[in-house]
Amino acid sequence: MTLRRRLRLALILIVLVLMTGAVGFHVLEGWPWFDGFYMTLITMTTVGYGETHPLTHAGRVFNTFIILAAVISGGVLVATFTQAMLEFELGRYLGRRRMEREIAKLRDH
Repeated sequence: MTLRRRLRLALILIVLVLMTGAVGFHVLEGWPWFDGFYMTLITMTTVGYGETHPLTHAGRVFNTFIILAAVISGGVLVATFTQAMLEFELGRYLGRRRMEREIAKLRDH
């Protein structure tokens, strides 16, 4: 899988977790859409403002899965960005060294 595709997949995963959380809080807790979105965003970013509204037991179980999904998708995103930066920097460095070696080999051109 290409790096660009992995990055796109990681971003889609983040958006899916955010949308799933908003829908879940709307359905399970009966919250307005924005409150579900906001609660999911608070949970995903680990800001820790607290609950927007008190949660039922089902809401807490659902929030647990949102936390796990957010940590996993955030980890995938960070790993993909890190890979992109390393490949870019290493590629640039190794490409420069290769070019310098090739220039050093040139004679009477």
